[in-house]
Amino acid sequence: MAKVIKLKNTDNSFEDCINDLLNICKNDLISINATILEKIESDIPLIKKISSHIVNSGGKRLRPLLTSCAYQMCKKPNDENNRHIGLGAAVEFIHAATLLHDDVIDASKKRRGKLSANEIWGNKMSVLIGDFLFSRSFQLMSKDGSKEILQLLSNTSVQISEGEVLELNNDKDLTINENIYFDVIKNKTASLFSASCQVGGMVTEATNEKIEALKTYGLNFGMCFQLIDDAIDYSSSSYNLGKNIGDDFKEGKITLPIILAYLRSNSEEKNFWKKTIQDLNQDENDFEKALDIIKKYDCIYDTIKRSKHFANIAIDSLGAFKNNIFKDLLIKLINSSISRLR
Repeated sequence: MAKVIKLKNTDNSFEDCINDLLNICKNDLISINATILEKIESDIPLIKKISSHIVNSGGKRLRPLLTSCAYQMCKKPNDENNRHIGLGAAVEFIHAATLLHDDVIDASKKRRGKLSANEIWGNKMSVLIGDFLFSRSFQLMSKDGSKEILQLLSNTSVQISEGEVLELNNDKDLTINENIYFDVIKNKTASLFSASCQVGGMVTEATNEKIEALKTYGLNFGMCFQLIDDAIDYSSSSYNLGKNIGDDFKEGKITLPIILAYLRSNSEEKNFWKKTIQDLNQDENDFEKALDIIKKYDCIYDTIKRSKHFANIAIDSLGAFKNNIFKDLLIKLINSSISRLR
């Protein structure tokens, strides 16, 4: 019988929690979106067209929301500096650039339910627009003027690139262990979550203790978020993902459910994974068979267990802050993120 994990404080869905954050950070998000629209302007119309396609493709602005929430949680009374606005736009540009590059690498045809930029305009143009968005993010960092923030976001951009190379270097390798997988998602996903939180606190001149707490929260939330994303692809239903269930399987992506399933499989099942993931030789019923093997070895259950480990570290790190509505929402964001798996 399948095991059930009971979650705490999951009164709200992930979508409800995001909407609560959007409401409480409404003015910041309006300003961040205005900055984004301003910075995708170009004398070359196609640059704006493709940039608009990716930055307005239905994303929840989760990383700028983290920046805004961290700022609001750390700011002193009557502190109304607007530095977090430009930096919120910068982290969103970094994120959008990585999505463009990822879709080229993965040869993805869709992004959030719509045709991907590379499918419409080709790989070369998508890579160049990704570079354009990276450049815009660095313009915003330079305008902010903080060497510490510039160093943090520059280092984060390097980490993201390293994660992408590490993932590509181990593409279709069923024998990789969890440590390599965790290194990939730490660099590709969690590092930007962490930086997004940190810059929100840094512009308020928060204490080192609070900056470290934001770093820990963002990093571990990012790990938790990606683990659940990877588990959802092998669940029975889609929940506002922007992709269809089974996309990762069809593309032969090595995620934790696959790593665990391969390690626990018998020789016949290992041959199945080699055929479907390594060789991408998939038949009509192979995804159902993959689900059966994954369920047989409790791979989703164990993926959720690992995500809860990171979630608990993230929640505990917020002990550095006094209780307030922003802290409460960051905790709810963690728990509701896990509840996306239905």
